[in-house]
Amino acid sequence: MKNILNYFARIFGQTLFSIISFFIIIFLFSLFFIGLGTGVGVSTSSFSKLQDVEEAGYSYVSGDEDSENKLLTVPVSGIILGSAPEEDFSFGLRDFLTYGYDIVDTLEDAAEDESIKGIFMPFRTPGGTIFGSQAIYRAINKYREATGNPVVVYIEGMSASGGVMAMVAANSIYADYGSLIGSIGVLGPSLTYFNKPIATDGGLFGGGIVTEGGIEQTAITAGRGKDIGNPFRKPSAEEVANLKAGVNNEYQNFVSHVAKNRNMEPEMIRNEMGAQIFDNKTAQAYGLIDGTQYRSEAINSLAKLAKLGDDYKLVKPVYSRESLMNQLLGVIYRPSSQIQSGQFAEQLLRQQICGNSRQLTLAYHGSLSSSICH
Repeated sequence: MKNILNYFARIFGQTLFSIISFFIIIFLFSLFFIGLGTGVGVSTSSFSKLQDVEEAGYSYVSGDEDSENKLLTVPVSGIILGSAPEEDFSFGLRDFLTYGYDIVDTLEDAAEDESIKGIFMPFRTPGGTIFGSQAIYRAINKYREATGNPVVVYIEGMSASGGVMAMVAANSIYADYGSLIGSIGVLGPSLTYFNKPIATDGGLFGGGIVTEGGIEQTAITAGRGKDIGNPFRKPSAEEVANLKAGVNNEYQNFVSHVAKNRNMEPEMIRNEMGAQIFDNKTAQAYGLIDGTQYRSEAINSLAKLAKLGDDYKLVKPVYSRESLMNQLLGVIYRPSSQIQSGQFAEQLLRQQICGNSRQLTLAYHGSLSSSICH
């Protein structure tokens, strides 16, 4: 019996030692990375310079580190929405979303910083909501008017629909090689009608549906047409006409918006370009972009507009993040209910984006189902 007790005591001690050692290693690694910071791969002197920049809310990207003239990079990536929810659970979607009013805040802050001499905006977006795209457009215009500083948009792969709506406020627009630009059009609400459905396979919107009598759905609403979008009721001619009128109005506004800002003829956009998407050469011929350049060339073009020559440094905003220790310990100690809550909230955000997209008029190229609505 004594040997058995000694054996279990030894196992317990080894296990306890392993757990304590694990946390000590995590703590030491956390201190190491906190101390290292953004100095990985750079000298001590340049690290101190980066710290100085970060204290002002920006971190160094490229250019002359000693320059007092900043060019701020403000990217627009993924689907353009309006405002972030109060509790932003979009951590799994951040590479696929841009909130237009976040761009507004960023450019308003930049306008108050006299050391910022221009804005460099990489665009990688298929578009999104009209109000989110318009928010970015107005923010660019407001920044230019308030400061007199130039803004250059640089298309990295795609700027379509709402991206075009937003980018035309810039002084110049350049695209990287092999990009796609255009899709000047709007998508109206998506309506589904099942004629006498009798069975579904994999759910209502799942693998398929069998029709011809047998299933009936009743919607309790007030006001004619309030339940438009009900898949078990075909939309009326009046409802379709109203939706088409709204889409046509937004389309006319879109065409006039691009034509005015890029000195193009509205008739050319409607009759020749349509809502098609174009390669660099064709987009430049139509006047949507000012040329094709590498990223470094586009940054130099911005510096030239700002009359800086080579005396500038490109910086980006510094966003607060949890320390490595907090992230690691957060994963370890976070209750499963919180993890499940975060996963649920992210799924809810997906549903809101995808559900709202079926009701809103969008300036979007492609299908949301191929990106996040799956």
